[in-house]
Amino acid sequence: HHSKGEWAGQIIDLEPWQQFDFFVIFGWKRKDGTRRFRTVLDFEARKNGKSTKAAGIGNYLFVGDGEPGAEIYTGATKRMQARIVHSEAVRMVQASPLLKKRVSVYKDNLNIPGTASKFEPLGADDGTDDGLNPHGVILDEVHAHKDRRLYDVLDTAMGARRQPLMYLISTAGFNKNGICMEMYDYGRRLLEGFDAEGGT
Repeated sequence: HHSKGEWAGQIIDLEPWQQFDFFVIFGWKRKDGTRRFRTVLDFEARKNGKSTKAAGIGNYLFVGDGEPGAEIYTGATKRMQARIVHSEAVRMVQASPLLKKRVSVYKDNLNIPGTASKFEPLGADDGTDDGLNPHGVILDEVHAHKDRRLYDVLDTAMGARRQPLMYLISTAGFNKNGICMEMYDYGRRLLEGFDAEGGT
């Protein structure tokens, strides 16, 4: 459900381009039944529902993806920024009778009682990002990340999961040397028919 503004309380009606994003991420499978894509870079202009979409993806990974002991994290350069998507996910849970029955809500924690599943925000400024085992990561405002430390810690921590998802979201920025531009260039090269080493 929408949680703010004139549509608050109403079911979210996805636009066709948003439906396409979900179909590609969750509907395109490998022969073994796992997701084809494990990293998504989603550039969107402001006020296009980026945080709402990311919160929905986080909740799906948390509750509906069939992953035992799922750990989902929203990450950003600062914990306060990471809380934006996480707070939207909390409001979605509170607005859904079905989710409210399954999920316990605390200030910065969603969890499913009786399991090891949790959904929390992390900031690069926390210094508490080691020892994680994420099934899903939503990294917010990637253009603002001055280095790739948080990305690398979370990416390597996903190694024990069968089909993890790293969902990177951002508006446009000015940093042409950061992880955002690196990911953008990598994706562009793949779409143009080049592999990571520059071959065809």
